Amino acid sequence: MRYKIFTAVLSFGLALAGCGGNDSTPTATSTRQPAPTTTQPAPSPTPTPTPAPAVTPVAETFVPNANIPDKMAFAPDGRLFYNELKTGNVRVVNNGVLQAQPFASIQIDGSAEGGLIGITFDPNFSTNHFVWVLYSAPGGRNVIAHFTDVNGVGTSPTVVFDQITWARFHNGGNIDFGSDGFLYVSTGDNEHPEFSQDKSSLQGKILRLTRDGAPAPGNPFGNAVYAMGLRNPFDFTFSPITGKFYVSENGPECDDEVDVIQSGGNYGWRPGYPCGDTDPNFIGPMIRFDKPIAPTGIAIYDGSVFPQFSGNLFLVDFKEGKLRRYPLDENAGKVSDPEIILNGEFGRLLDIAQGPDGFLYIATTSSIIRLVPKH
Repeated sequence: MRYKIFTAVLSFGLALAGCGGNDSTPTATSTRQPAPTTTQPAPSPTPTPTPAPAVTPVAETFVPNANIPDKMAFAPDGRLFYNELKTGNVRVVNNGVLQAQPFASIQIDGSAEGGLIGITFDPNFSTNHFVWVLYSAPGGRNVIAHFTDVNGVGTSPTVVFDQITWARFHNGGNIDFGSDGFLYVSTGDNEHPEFSQDKSSLQGKILRLTRDGAPAPGNPFGNAVYAMGLRNPFDFTFSPITGKFYVSENGPECDDEVDVIQSGGNYGWRPGYPCGDTDPNFIGPMIRFDKPIAPTGIAIYDGSVFPQFSGNLFLVDFKEGKLRRYPLDENAGKVSDPEIILNGEFGRLLDIAQGPDGFLYIATTSSIIRLVPKH
């Protein structure tokens, strides 16, 4: 549960040839002879491609002493942006160097699970330079806004949407653009399971918005809601291979999940939810955990540095500090048993992102590390 995540954080300082014919021209009196019959040899079987050898990953520190880097995102130009959950600062790492000054400093309510909780880049970043954020503002609202990047400094803050209520616990969430150009947002239920089943409520949902903050055309319920029945979806990712939509969902004392999101889908969180729910009226998870792990960041790898990871789903968690790698069959909607790549040695984990260099970047509560090839 996400309330466990950030209550714990506060206690210690707080997401793969034709045959040639006879080319002479016959005269009127010539007799064309039939071509001799030949037997062509059977073609050799096509050799099976040899898989690229596996590359062993090792973890190294990329940003030491990071201040609860809750979410990370890479700009199209390769810079790493990350949120400091409890300070409201957006930080930038350029060519491996952390900028001395924050990109932006946002006034937030950082109590309990509040803070600076989401970040992404506009699909038209190369022309409009918009950096989008999701944060808990004083007054009880989660706000979506964008800044304009001018030489590494966030300017012209513009609020686009401020209708998401937030509570001390079950606050979600993240933001990102889909391939359709619309903005997707994950929201928690604010500790009200009934909100998740109310189509008119924005809580316990996936929202889909235009850049102006209006409900995106084609939404299934005629409002901002895209999918429902969620409890506390911490993070989500779109597959770079198929475009499918995966979310990390925090359950109660059971049923932490990875769900595959569909338009209009109902994922079953509700008052009286039973552990191990199999109600056919709801969409079941692709991955379910019997006991809580507090899943946080989620990502699907499509880089070339680690060829054995291609198309695999990666999931990090807060409770156990594990990085799990799942071989993923997107057509079947199934995963195979995971490999545990990190097993608590870096403490609690908050986020995961693939860099443009093909390395995997993982946010802990006090640093950003990355997986690189072992030499």
